[in-house]
Amino acid sequence: MGDAARMTRTGVAALAATLVLWLAPARGAGADTPVSVTGARSFSGPTATRVVLEFSRAVAIVAPDSGRGDRVTVTLPGEPVTLAPGIPARMPVADGVLDSLVIDTGVAGARFTAWLHDTTAFTVFSLAAQDDKPYRVVLDLTKQGGEAAQQQQLTAVATKKRNDRVRIVAVDPGHGGDDTGAHGSRGVLEKNVTLAVARELVDDLNKIAGVRGVLTRSGDYFIPLRDRYRMAEKMKADLFISIHCNSSRRRGHGNGTEVYFLSLRGADDQASNDLADAENAADLVGGVPPESENELVNILYDVKRTSALQQSQLLAEQLLDQVASGSNLESRGVKQAGFVVLKSVEFPSVLVETAFINNPAEAKLLNSRSFQQHLASQLATGVRNYFDKAGIVLKGAATP
Repeated sequence: MGDAARMTRTGVAALAATLVLWLAPARGAGADTPVSVTGARSFSGPTATRVVLEFSRAVAIVAPDSGRGDRVTVTLPGEPVTLAPGIPARMPVADGVLDSLVIDTGVAGARFTAWLHDTTAFTVFSLAAQDDKPYRVVLDLTKQGGEAAQQQQLTAVATKKRNDRVRIVAVDPGHGGDDTGAHGSRGVLEKNVTLAVARELVDDLNKIAGVRGVLTRSGDYFIPLRDRYRMAEKMKADLFISIHCNSSRRRGHGNGTEVYFLSLRGADDQASNDLADAENAADLVGGVPPESENELVNILYDVKRTSALQQSQLLAEQLLDQVASGSNLESRGVKQAGFVVLKSVEFPSVLVETAFINNPAEAKLLNSRSFQQHLASQLATGVRNYFDKAGIVLKGAATP
């Protein structure tokens, strides 16, 4: 269907007219400076497609805050808007949810039109500038049947575990989508490294008799922190391993590998606390509102949590022993900090800070396929050693 035919559909204009959301003050600091669209990207996931628009400063946009339609229009009225070099006026996507994004700019403002493949549920919201992220407007498009399909896949993993008596290891590549994580030299991004290492790790885990590795994120898209361990809970995982890259505020400083498990009383040291804050900020980058802790649930889960923490420490030790003995990376030890992604009490959970991505030498390693494979192999051996130390017999473990 062409654009002209789409525009004849009724009801869309009325939706945009009645559902209006001012996502930023009409006039504020910097309002006299010209507005430029500095970024336009889309990220396709199993349950949704996310469109991210970046601006040179905070802007006042008019848009429906949510609804359903076959297109979504966001307008920025009343002031000149330009496209930064390299930003296309039309961005084709064709991922089954979003057909294309069209940007019209001029002296009177701008219009951003997302042409959808079919009538789709959507939400629109803004995110204030934060650290290295500029002011953003986000459009989330729900993939029809995506949630149900994902739930079916997770249930199938749990069913296979029960039927085949295998142990499930949920491998979680940190960050994703517009949440790039830390940046290294020569354009190395944490989100890409973590996915590459996680894929290699799953491949190696699947070579161990009685073990099956499963990714929480299989592509370049954003997943809220709590959804990551909730996915592992739904697949009835036995272990949860979140893969990350470390970084320090001073370029070139910091080196080595460290493995974390959850602390309920704060981090071991200030550096660990800062690291946990940085990793936990992923939800802020993705626009996820904070969740309050349920104190009653916390009390009821105390016994279960204590057991999970003890096993998490054992897992962390086995992973770090293997990485430290099998690579040139310095061991920074097993540590504790309040990482949100480790807060399930259903299984032992650890977070592996593979190496320092802001250290040029280690960033080069992290970006190397051979190093990614070697690191994954060491981690897989650590998982196998954990099962041995924990007295967990793997089905068919005697089989080479």
